Amino acid sequence: MFNWETFEPDEYSRDPEPSFVDLTTRSYVTAEGHATKHTDDPDFLRLANAAAEVAKTISGGPDKGIPVEGFKEYRPYPLQAVWTDTGDGEDFKIWIKQPLFINEKDFDAALTQIDFSDFDLGEIKFERLAEGIEIQTVNTGAVTTESEALKVLTDTIQKQGFTRLHDDQHREVYIDGVPVDSTKLVLVRLAIDANGKQLPGLVHN
Repeated sequence: MFNWETFEPDEYSRDPEPSFVDLTTRSYVTAEGHATKHTDDPDFLRLANAAAEVAKTISGGPDKGIPVEGFKEYRPYPLQAVWTDTGDGEDFKIWIKQPLFINEKDFDAALTQIDFSDFDLGEIKFERLAEGIEIQTVNTGAVTTESEALKVLTDTIQKQGFTRLHDDQHREVYIDGVPVDSTKLVLVRLAIDANGKQLPGLVHN
């Protein structure tokens, strides 16, 4: 079985030392919403659970009635979310990466097997997206504006002469799952322009 944690440990690093990723266009299961309680917000948790259910159903492959061509058994990728400060809370976009052999037909097939009692069909989508170049580190527990992880990343960006692309936005990868409690690690990423500088250990995927 392909396990992202085993085969892509640098992309999903648990090391507090800042590192760099350059993530190109891939397929994602996505959902969008607005939250006032960050990862504790009921609407975020509702859509996170819905997107994760779709991703898990897809990962069942032919054994679960999803006719995936070239299917290989895999562990679903972790849920992540891009958070954008709006002043009255935050807009969020949930992303769950899909293996290269998964396409929109597989997504559509999965939707036919799911109970939509807690979300509407149009709330969960299949998109082709790219993260681009990001700097990352881990945070223990829920991420806030005062989190050490954000301070570490911001300081590193300034010291190394990089440019943060979106001052009001960051990405969180829930490598220990959701809901987030005080014991779970969250991978925090900020999109950057390296301004032509070398990025040591850059992970390209």
